[in-house]
Amino acid sequence: MLSSTGDQSPVIEAGGNVTVNYGLDEERVKAMLERQQEELFRKLRESGFAADDGERRLLEQQLQAVSAKLADIERSYEEELARRKAADAALAQLRGQLPEAQIENAQANLRQGDKDAAKSVFHGVLDKEGASVALAAYQLGQMAESDLNYAEAMRMYKKAVVLEEDKPEYLLTAGKMARKLAEFKQAQEWLEHLLEIREAEGESAELGRVLHELALLRKNQGKYAEAEPLYLQAIAVKEKAFGKDHPDVAEALNDLAVLYWCEENYGEAEPLYLCALAVKEQFFGKDHPSVAQTLNDFAILYRKQGRMEEAKSLHLRALEIREKNFGKEHLDISESLNNLGFLYEKQENYLEAEKLYLRSFSIKEKLLGKEHPKIALSLTNLADLYRLQGRYNKAEPLLHRALQIREHKFGKDHSSLSITLRSLANLRRDQGRYEEAEPLFQRALVIMKEKLPAGHSRIVGCQKDYDEMKQKMAEQSE
Repeated sequence: MLSSTGDQSPVIEAGGNVTVNYGLDEERVKAMLERQQEELFRKLRESGFAADDGERRLLEQQLQAVSAKLADIERSYEEELARRKAADAALAQLRGQLPEAQIENAQANLRQGDKDAAKSVFHGVLDKEGASVALAAYQLGQMAESDLNYAEAMRMYKKAVVLEEDKPEYLLTAGKMARKLAEFKQAQEWLEHLLEIREAEGESAELGRVLHELALLRKNQGKYAEAEPLYLQAIAVKEKAFGKDHPDVAEALNDLAVLYWCEENYGEAEPLYLCALAVKEQFFGKDHPSVAQTLNDFAILYRKQGRMEEAKSLHLRALEIREKNFGKEHLDISESLNNLGFLYEKQENYLEAEKLYLRSFSIKEKLLGKEHPKIALSLTNLADLYRLQGRYNKAEPLLHRALQIREHKFGKDHSSLSITLRSLANLRRDQGRYEEAEPLFQRALVIMKEKLPAGHSRIVGCQKDYDEMKQKMAEQSE
């Protein structure tokens, strides 16, 4: 049996069959993703306040996508290999549309790992007619998505769906991309049409996938009541198609738990996290990054229920898994450190909390720059810790910096501002500066009541802080 050497792609296997790896192996896919990740970090650092909300959100989504792919290189390799095989097959279907030599050259280059000639062929078909145009557009969308060029991917997917509006593969892929880009109306149109097609076919894994995608769309739109039945139906269909111990089922369970968490319905969320965790550990192993994400979410749930030691154990395990997979400097590491620091703060272990907050902050600042909105959250958390210790001089400048970042980035009435405004109001209250604190509390409450559902814990907590201060003011005036 002969195997390839160097950059040669064909592999001659026993019996003379030829398989093609398209210039790919797991190490090359990992290196490609790492280059993409570093380029996204560079863009985020350099964008500063110049980036609008949509641009920054898109960069963060792309970064999240790369991180997820790096967390499972084997799966990422298989997905990229499947994309290139599909492009190769699509080129074969385009024979007769362009000169034969051009098609053959594109296939040969693609099999050696070079996509440029294939892209040129697909672009050359776009001004023609028939189903081949939709096929070429879809393949260009797939290549653009692989390259993290989401805007171009969306443009090509739209073209494919317009030309073949009943093709399920095109509808699902375009619907997912539209949701990622917050084009919710377009995503809803495509996904609801796809749902009609899949429901007519009967229950299947594909029906479960479109139900799950529609549930995610409803959640992204803030329509939690509409999302829940879609999640429940998706889980039921997926369990029937795959069995209960499948990662697709675990993913849907985890997402439904997150929905319940957002609604502060913690009792409903816990058993779902337990099921999702058990399935992921069985399927992926106990040290997989996907397991760490569920552990992290589950730990936050326990913390909110006051089950601090259980939460701590889960946070520490999630941190250990992430450090094993990603090293010491990664945004997932920063997330774990921040969440663990918050738990220590609640336990009044301020020294340990400060160490974790500072380490989390350092990672974010290094990877994202000094003016990224995620920095504002770290600044606010650290300032709250200093306030609780009576270290007001250290807390105040951090809160002013956090407020400046959020106002400059999001404007004056974004929901995230209410977090920092409440922290600054509490600082003024603790200093006895009630007249300065009062308008900050009022502004925070206006934003919260406008952006959050009635009775949300943040509204209740802020109102309680404000009422306690007003009581002290009344006592002083007597």
